[in-house]
Amino acid sequence: MELTNIRMCTAGALLILIAARRKKFWLSLGILNRRLRLWLDVIIYGAIGVMFMQFTYFQAISIGGAAATTVITYACPAMVVMWESFYHKRLPKLGEVIAVILAMSGVFLLVTGGNPTKLLVPISCVVWSLLSGAAFAFSAIFPKHLFAKKIDPYFLTGVGMFIGGLSTFALIEEKNWLPFLAPDVLFDVSWIIIFGTVAAFLSFNAGLKFLTPEQASITATTEPAASVIISWIIFGTAFGLIESFGIILVLLAIVMPSLIKR
Repeated sequence: MELTNIRMCTAGALLILIAARRKKFWLSLGILNRRLRLWLDVIIYGAIGVMFMQFTYFQAISIGGAAATTVITYACPAMVVMWESFYHKRLPKLGEVIAVILAMSGVFLLVTGGNPTKLLVPISCVVWSLLSGAAFAFSAIFPKHLFAKKIDPYFLTGVGMFIGGLSTFALIEEKNWLPFLAPDVLFDVSWIIIFGTVAAFLSFNAGLKFLTPEQASITATTEPAASVIISWIIFGTAFGLIESFGIILVLLAIVMPSLIKR
């Protein structure tokens, strides 16, 4: 939780400073100040969506590693598909059905190796990863009405992350940030904040200017794929043939709706 606190508060502040250079940032602030009810939605987005997504993600990584956590978390698109179908009272499209089947099958193979009687990934890691995926799905669905009211995505990202970071103060019992000042820890945390958070969010938002949603969803498969490859290179994390096939199924689940539509 302390890492989540430092990451979100610092990255949120940096993103706000960067976004404040945009005219849309101040227009968004004006819209919220005229309609104060919308501030509650921004707080919900930051405290429940972004903060819970970050904390559960770190919690899962601490138990089962970054590679497995990221792949399981990317069952998120299947959650979005099921929610959208339920909310709009419609049957999912063919590509969405295949995506759900692929995602569920892939996660099953990854965590069991094809044997339902045993788990290759700790059950607590699976639970935390799925909770992170659910929070990820919430963060993707909930702010739609804010964007419809002309709230700038850069504004919402920075302010939401900063508010989410502030909310973690209530969840930290013993507030001691001195260990983060150790030189090696400070370097690692700075890397997470600058490259893993600020640069990542800015790059994603910038990419959306040039990519269609379908292209963006296909490009997003680089995250779980990169997580697996980098974990193998740095930490020696390896998966068997069946688990690797499960990872491929999850990657296919992310791109399948776009491929079928195209």
